[in-house]
Amino acid sequence: MFRSYKPTIIWAILAASALFATSCKKALDFLPEDKLDRSMMYNTLADADAAVLGIYGQVAAMGDKYILMNELRADLMDVTVQADPYLQQLSNHEVTADNPYVDPAAFYKIIFSCNDALKNFQIMNVQGKLSNAEFNERYSDIAALRTWLYLQLGIHFGQVPYVKQTIETVDQIAGLNDYPKTTFDDLIDSLIKDTKDLPYLESYAYPEGSSLIFTTDGASTQKIFVNKPHILGELYLWKGDYYHAAYWYKKVLTAEDNNANIDYLFNFNRIGWSYFNVGYTRAQEGSSLINSLTEGWRSMFALTNTSREWNSEWNWSIPYDNGFAPGNPFVDLASKAGRYQIRPSQKIMDYWDAQTNNNGIPWDARGKMAYEVAADGSPVITKFTDHTAEPLTLLNRGGRWNIFRAAGAHLRFAEAANRDGHGRVAYALLNHGLIRTFYYGAFTSAGTIASTSFFELESEITHEGFGLDRRTYPVSSPYYFDARDNNSIVRGVWYRNSGIRGRAGMPSLQLEGIEYGPGTVNGYGTIMTAYNVPKDVLEDKIIEEASAELAFEGVRWSDLCRIARRRNDPAFLADKVYEKLVKANNPKAAQVRSKLMDMNNWYLPFKL
Repeated sequence: MFRSYKPTIIWAILAASALFATSCKKALDFLPEDKLDRSMMYNTLADADAAVLGIYGQVAAMGDKYILMNELRADLMDVTVQADPYLQQLSNHEVTADNPYVDPAAFYKIIFSCNDALKNFQIMNVQGKLSNAEFNERYSDIAALRTWLYLQLGIHFGQVPYVKQTIETVDQIAGLNDYPKTTFDDLIDSLIKDTKDLPYLESYAYPEGSSLIFTTDGASTQKIFVNKPHILGELYLWKGDYYHAAYWYKKVLTAEDNNANIDYLFNFNRIGWSYFNVGYTRAQEGSSLINSLTEGWRSMFALTNTSREWNSEWNWSIPYDNGFAPGNPFVDLASKAGRYQIRPSQKIMDYWDAQTNNNGIPWDARGKMAYEVAADGSPVITKFTDHTAEPLTLLNRGGRWNIFRAAGAHLRFAEAANRDGHGRVAYALLNHGLIRTFYYGAFTSAGTIASTSFFELESEITHEGFGLDRRTYPVSSPYYFDARDNNSIVRGVWYRNSGIRGRAGMPSLQLEGIEYGPGTVNGYGTIMTAYNVPKDVLEDKIIEEASAELAFEGVRWSDLCRIARRRNDPAFLADKVYEKLVKANNPKAAQVRSKLMDMNNWYLPFKL
């Protein structure tokens, strides 16, 4: 059995694969003259597991490329004066085909490994070397990972070769430059078709007891594997199929529903009362902000991945090991211990500083905890290098590449719900939660609900007067949320939900043209009394909130492109990048805006 291998050996396999992927001058230089490396044999479960871990080792080497393409090209991250010319190209939208940060070969190398593994997993299943369950889990995991890689290629390059067969020779790889390319819209259709019916679509790639789930050196492997419902939710958002996007993101949000320990519910009762709340030791004194690596909002980036708190927020995260290449690339890129080539944009720092929180403190504290100001006055992004065990330096390049988390899933669900006609649900999750948005009436002294007051909270209640056809939503609906809090007699799993802004200590957003009533339950703030929320108005606020909550985490370019494409409005993207460059006193700001007004110029040069 695979567990007979020492865990440290398994991590060595993963890290050595990452070393193999990055040690060459070009992404495909490791190939022999006539064919790909066939040293990986597929005879046992241990071989299959080694292949899975080896592929994720290759993915680990992509962390810097993923972040830089998705953040530096957008408006929340900027270059420093120390940035190399290739990083400056990314920020100024002047990327040349030789830019190493955008080499599509780095993606295809992993895709070819995925294709090879998928082919051999099928052979092993037919030969009885993998049980049906072992095959379903591994095949689905690697197929979904390949989908994510192709989605990234499509977002950044537009039209790309969609290759699912194995590659046997170097000539075939070189020929991809002339291979027929699939348009982005067709690629999305193909990725949905190839992913939605995979045999194992649980949020966690492997169940407890699997040979791929173990803990070593204080780190668990549970969440290094891609989250399949999250990927499907993103695909359907790009497709414009908002019901199915909401359906799959709801799968992410309810991943822990069958866990007997309520503390492990995905984000402590759904972005509600939580270890990761923004907090102050003295309510109206900004200097008392809890800005710690071990508690509060900032600690979600630093805690060990075996803690219940960390596991309540993250659903995909790949560790770096200081003992093996590539190590954490962000120590060199973002920290003063390294070359310090990237930094927060002035635009996002000004945005955080212009906000006022619930207590009247004049800033959004998430900014204070996403970056810090060094002794020389330089702003330094900390999300990449926060670490509780010991400070990360060029001699200690451990840590993690944190990819997907609860707040992101909530915001993407809200985006889908809004577009699907459920603006109040979106508003609730974005702002101060379900009860604060939907409660009408009061609790009786007996602790029963005094009126039909919870929209989409309880399937037996007929909800009236909410402007949505007076429908009753079955439990199977993605818009069903049980947030009942009946004096502890009945409490639904969403009863503590306080929304993204609630957790951050920020006031509910007041949308133009929408009426609000007074809070009526336990001082729960403002109730939205109007029902038909303008979709674009709320969508703007969702994407704006994502910039404050998820800055630097690798989703910004995707968010801007998706909304601009949806509205056929390139200025939605171009204006935001322009504002970043203007605030940086970049003389190319107007030139870049003009370029980005043509959607064809959003895509990087494709050359292998």
